[in-house]
Amino acid sequence: MKNVFKFAAMLAGCLVMSVPLSAKSGVDLGYLNSSYRSKAEGSGVSGSEPMNGFFVGVANDIRLFAGLSIQPGLYYSYLNSSGSEEEIGFKVSDSYTEHMLSVPIHFKYTFDIVPMFGINIFVGPTLSFGLAANNKMTVTGDVAGNNVNGSVTYNAYSGKFKSENLSGISDQIIETINRNMPQNRMNRFDVLMGGGVGLDLLRFITVKGGFDYGLMNRLKDDDSGSSLNRLQYYISIGVRF
Repeated sequence: MKNVFKFAAMLAGCLVMSVPLSAKSGVDLGYLNSSYRSKAEGSGVSGSEPMNGFFVGVANDIRLFAGLSIQPGLYYSYLNSSGSEEEIGFKVSDSYTEHMLSVPIHFKYTFDIVPMFGINIFVGPTLSFGLAANNKMTVTGDVAGNNVNGSVTYNAYSGKFKSENLSGISDQIIETINRNMPQNRMNRFDVLMGGGVGLDLLRFITVKGGFDYGLMNRLKDDDSGSSLNRLQYYISIGVRF
């Protein structure tokens, strides 16, 4: 899998950097909904809270022959989910945020209905690299007789906690937690496979929607047989030049 990822990354880089004369370049902006499917050894599959966000970036539409083309791109994505929970004497607010770079390499086939309108289907891999994945927990109230006010951030890639203006809990306690907590770190890299359908309007406007599923186990250095895979839905609008 690692060799496949490296080859696909090199191919994507070449496609994005070298734009032939027959290619149309453009900008895409879209809505993104993503979640994780986890499975522990000996148990069923469970899902995480869905994250909502957006993606924006550039893409090329390189015509090969007839209605077939290849679409490499480079996108920045932002995702977030949040919630709060009240217990006796204190309140915890939770916010999970991810920032990513993605390189889709889609093969597209377009059916031209009329000169100004076409329907297309696309399929292919998307290479994903996580820039940041942080879970910020803000606590206010009394916990075990201590007045606690502030926040703690968990870095999903390093597996470490960091306190931010957290009164009532010392830095030594945070260090002890980091030393003794199991390092359930997440891998930054993923290869997703998916596809979707789109519309080509007025020769320069594109609207599309699709689905991707992560092929790689996002749990890093985990030998327990557990797995964590991403799935995502998206819709976008783009302009081609």
